[in-house]
Amino acid sequence: MKVRIPVVMAMIVSLITWLHFAGPVWSQEAAQPAAAAQTSAAQPSDSSDIHLAEAVVCQDVVNRAPVGSGDVFAKEIPKVYCFTHVINATPGTQLTHNWYYQGTLKASVKLKVGSSDFRTWSSKTMMPQWAGEWMVEILSADGKPMESIIFSLK
Repeated sequence: MKVRIPVVMAMIVSLITWLHFAGPVWSQEAAQPAAAAQTSAAQPSDSSDIHLAEAVVCQDVVNRAPVGSGDVFAKEIPKVYCFTHVINATPGTQLTHNWYYQGTLKASVKLKVGSSDFRTWSSKTMMPQWAGEWMVEILSADGKPMESIIFSLK
């Protein structure tokens, strides 16, 4: 069976487009394996006591810890992760990671907090043509900004 190069290229472009729009983000794991079982179904109304112990963008998350954190990444990097460690959180509350590229919202990821000391993250699939300034805004359950992390793809 002969497959022509333009057909193969069209299939690759379609796959890349699908990955961009259908699968740009992944998110969240508990700081402790048993924490998910303790999650409350109720959504707390007050998030004023929650505190960010750590918030970084990085190349990977391994064993619930950020790897390769920084503020400049190669434009060829396949994914960038936003790692967030919160303390004093009410189980069941929610955080949001908003991913912006040059001021335009590209993805919004809701992350459910499973315990009072909780590590969670989201990731964004990157493309080389998206070189430039990015920002991840971390919002509390009531929509208040907790942190903004600016990084670049070069």
